[in-house]
Amino acid sequence: MKGEHLLSALGGIDDELIADAGRRLGCLRASSSPETEEVSMDTKKAKRFSKTTLIAAVIAAAMAITALATYYATTVHRTDGLAGTWGGNQRVYFEDARTYVTFESSAPRHEYLFKANWLPSPPSWGEAGEFTDYLADEGHGALLPYEINSYNRTDLQGIRYCFDGEAEVLRQDMWNGFERTELVIDYTGTHHSYTKAGYVLLFQPEDNYLVFIGGTSPIELLEKIAENLEIQLGPVIETLYDSGSDIAMLDIGRG
Repeated sequence: MKGEHLLSALGGIDDELIADAGRRLGCLRASSSPETEEVSMDTKKAKRFSKTTLIAAVIAAAMAITALATYYATTVHRTDGLAGTWGGNQRVYFEDARTYVTFESSAPRHEYLFKANWLPSPPSWGEAGEFTDYLADEGHGALLPYEINSYNRTDLQGIRYCFDGEAEVLRQDMWNGFERTELVIDYTGTHHSYTKAGYVLLFQPEDNYLVFIGGTSPIELLEKIAENLEIQLGPVIETLYDSGSDIAMLDIGRG
């Protein structure tokens, strides 16, 4: 394909981008005059490059930039209070909500269980080393070391899962087949006894389930819990429980 045809297929590439690629590849050099952005050909190196080569370099750069803007089905939103419908169609307003998360997937929901192969402390709820859908060390006072929960019975889609407090997003990436989102929530000024908590959200869009890990333990310990989880995937859930809600809380808590 000729260079001009390639440009036409791509909708055109700005000449300055081609020139910049040329400078980076070393076959174009900037003009000696600082007042102009003209470039001249380095004839010794130009023999090794063609305009098509430069266009290919620009395309590669554009693809790299696009890769940085990866789409995630897990989205973190900022808010100043959150109104919604709680179970039984009761209207509620969470005034402390500063962050909420949404999950998008059209795939069927799946049953699943997890087994925690490493924990920083023994659980006060559930049995360690067994497949289960809930484990927690409820700690004492302002400490809730960890909570591991499964979200697969109610429909994740259409529900805003909120946190009371300001969120710092530490990480969002693809990891072991999951969309991994890591947050630290600052609860200063809220009714919670703890001032900070970390969260690792593992969403699997293809099988449409969420593994939730949260706690007052350092985020590194919560990450280690996630790294050592074992998932046992089950059949498709034919009938989902309708919670009658479009809003729910994700903050850790006792009970």
